[in-house]
Amino acid sequence: MKNVPIFILIVAVTGFIIWESVNTHKVFNYLTKESDAIYTQLETGEIDDALEVKVDKLNDYWTREMDKLAISISKKDLQPVSDYLQYLVSAVENNSADDALTYARLLDYNIDGLKEASGITWLNLL
Repeated sequence: MKNVPIFILIVAVTGFIIWESVNTHKVFNYLTKESDAIYTQLETGEIDDALEVKVDKLNDYWTREMDKLAISISKKDLQPVSDYLQYLVSAVENNSADDALTYARLLDYNIDGLKEASGITWLNLL
């Protein structure tokens, strides 16, 4: 009978770890895809309403998902993504294509770094 609570605890912790890993992977895949698309669009064209909507959607998505990611990733590590995303929103609203391109590149770079650092890879397991 003493083993039943331990077994329940192990199952609960394992379930949480799996859920957190799947959620983190899903969030970073979406962020990578969208930030790449925004950067590519800024490289090839001007700032338009569709780009502004895309940046606002990405900002809303990040705002919702950041608290879930903070369970397993330090807010200190997540903060640069928030900062560069806010800079990008501001640059797009001010119609500053050069600043928007710079911040989109920095955002993409930071997302890729966080994705690599938080993923399950052989390098991270060492």
